Amino acid sequence: MLGLALVAVLAVTAGTAPYTDLGNSDPGALVRVGAPLLRLVVDLAATLCVGSLVFAACFTEPGGRLSAGGYAAVRWAGWCAIGWLVATLALVPFDLADTNGLALSDASGHLFGLLSASEEPRAWVVTAVVVLVVAIGTRATLRWPTTVALAGLAVFALLPPLVTGHASSDAGHDLATTALLIHVPAAAIWLGTLVALLAYATRTGAVPAILGRRYDRLATGCWLVLVVTGLVDALILVPVGQLVDSTYGVLVLAELVVTAALGVLGLHTRRRALTGLADGRSPKKLLRLAAAELTLLVGGFALAVGQTHLPPPAFLGHPVTAQETLLGYQLAGPPTIARLAGDWRIDLLFGPLAVLLAAGYLLCIKRLKQKWPVGRTVSWLAGCLVILVATCSGIGRYAPAMFSQHMDSHMLLSMLAPVLLVLGGPLTLLRTAAPQAIQRGPVVLFRSPVLRALTHPVVALMLFAGSPFALYFTGLFDAAARFHWAHTAIAVWFFVVGLFFAWVVIGVDPTPRRLPNLARLGMLLAAMPTDTVFAALVLTTHTVIGNGPAGDNQYQALALPWVHSLLADQRLGGVIALVITEVSLLIAVVVLLLRWSTVENAADAEAEREMLERFRRRVVTH
Repeated sequence: MLGLALVAVLAVTAGTAPYTDLGNSDPGALVRVGAPLLRLVVDLAATLCVGSLVFAACFTEPGGRLSAGGYAAVRWAGWCAIGWLVATLALVPFDLADTNGLALSDASGHLFGLLSASEEPRAWVVTAVVVLVVAIGTRATLRWPTTVALAGLAVFALLPPLVTGHASSDAGHDLATTALLIHVPAAAIWLGTLVALLAYATRTGAVPAILGRRYDRLATGCWLVLVVTGLVDALILVPVGQLVDSTYGVLVLAELVVTAALGVLGLHTRRRALTGLADGRSPKKLLRLAAAELTLLVGGFALAVGQTHLPPPAFLGHPVTAQETLLGYQLAGPPTIARLAGDWRIDLLFGPLAVLLAAGYLLCIKRLKQKWPVGRTVSWLAGCLVILVATCSGIGRYAPAMFSQHMDSHMLLSMLAPVLLVLGGPLTLLRTAAPQAIQRGPVVLFRSPVLRALTHPVVALMLFAGSPFALYFTGLFDAAARFHWAHTAIAVWFFVVGLFFAWVVIGVDPTPRRLPNLARLGMLLAAMPTDTVFAALVLTTHTVIGNGPAGDNQYQALALPWVHSLLADQRLGGVIALVITEVSLLIAVVVLLLRWSTVENAADAEAEREMLERFRRRVVTH
C-alpha cells in the first residue's frame, strides 16, 4: 500500500507537465494516475515471480527433484506469473494512451493500429507472451533444472519494456540502456528473493543459517550492482545542476538515498543478525531487518515507477547530433590504429564480465592445494583480454557505426575469445577449487538434457556455422542495426554459440557427450568451408548489409565522412571475418592435433610398459 500511495501522489503532483513537455495532449486523470499505478502492480507481480523462482533455484539444494521449500516457492511463482500476465495485458491500453496523449477510450478503440506504431506497448505484449510460458511452466515442473530455466525466462520477461523507455534514446543511451538492463533484474531478484525468504520463514518458523548466508551474499551482490548502475543512469539522465531543480532529479536523489540506506543495513546490521543466527539464537532480528529492507525496496520501486512517468531532464532542450542519437556518443574521427587501441568506452555488460571472469579464475587458483598449469591460466586471461578489446576498446566503440569494425568485434568475440577460454579448463578448476555447495548446481546442470542437446556435435556445428548466415543474409541484421540492445543481444548469442562449439571441439573440460578426436577434427574441418563461404558472400554481395529500410538505413543516416563507400567498408569486414575465423580455427586444429599426438604417445608408452612388464615376469618365472 505504501508503494501504491507514493506512486499515486507522484502522478497527481506531476499533473500534465510530463505530456506538455513532450508536446503531447493530456490523456486525462484516469490515464495519468492509472498508468503508473498499473506499472507498479506489474513490477511487483514480476518481482514476486522472479524472486520465488530464484529462491527455488538458488536457496534449495540442487538435484533432480525440487525440495518441499522449492516446490512451494515455484507454486507461488505460478500464481504471481498469472497476476503479472493479467496486469501486463491491462497495462497495454493504458500505456498506449499514456504514450500517445490519448484518452483511454480513444486508445482502446484504435488498439491494434496504435500498437503497430508504438514500441513500448509492443514490448509489453512480448513480456506477456513470455510470462504466459513461465506461468504454464510453473504448473508442469517438479525438477530443479527446469526451475533454473524458468527463472531465466522470468528475468528475460523483465527486459523488453526497458529497451524502449526513456533511457533508449539520445546521448549516452548505450550506457543508460545497458545499466537499466542490469539494474532492474538485480532489484527484482533482491526484493523478490527477500519476500520468498520471509514466506519460507513464516511457513517453517525458522531461517536456517545456510539460507541466511546465501541471502547475505545475494543481497550484497545486488546492492553493489544497484549502486554502480544507478550512478551510471543518474549521471546520464540528469545533469548535475538539475538534480535538485527537477522532479526527476529529486526522485533520482531519493532512490540513491534508499540504496545507500540499504547498504548500511546490509553491510552492518545483517552480518550481526547472521552471526546470532549461526550461534543458535532466534531469527527474529534477521526477520526485522528483512522487513526494514522490504520497506525500503518497495519504496525504491515506487520511486523508479515515478521516474518512468517523467521525461529525463537531459533529454529536454539539449541538442544532439546524429551520432549521439543513433550511437549514444560522438566518434572522434576515422578509426586509426591509435583510436582503435586507445579510444575506449566501457561496455557495461562485457567489460565487468571479463574482469569478473579473470578475477574469479585467479581466486580459484589461489584456493587450489596443488599446482595449476600456467598455460591454462595464460589462455584464460588472454580470452578475458580479447573480450575487453572486442567490446570496450576503439573496436567496440566503432562497431555500431561501421560494418567492418562490427565484424572485427563480432569475430573476436565469437571465434578467438571462446577458443582461448575453453583452453583454460574453467569447469575442471571450479570442480577442484570451489566449495562443495557451489559445485552441486553446475554438476546437475552438466547432466541436463538441454546441455547434452546443445553439445551434440551436429547441433553445435549447425548453430556455429548457420548463425552468421541467418543474421546477415535474412534482413535480421538490417532490423537490429539501429538498436543498442540488439547489438548486445547479437554479441551475447555469438559469444555463447562460440563457447559451446569451442568446448565441444577443443575444450579441456569434459563435455556431457564424449567425442573421439577424429569426430572433433571432422567438426573443425566442416566449419572451415562454411566460414569461407560466408566471407565470400560478404565480399561479393552488392547489397549493403545493415543499411535496409527496416533499420532506418543506419549506416547511411550516420553519414560518416571517412566512409566513402559502404560497400568497400563491407568488403573490408568480409576480409576481417575471413582472417580472424581462419586464424582461430587454425589454432583449434593445431591444439587438437597436438593433444591427439600426446594422447597416442602416452598410450603407446603405456602399452610398451605393459609389454616389458609381461616380459620381465616371464623371465623371472622361468
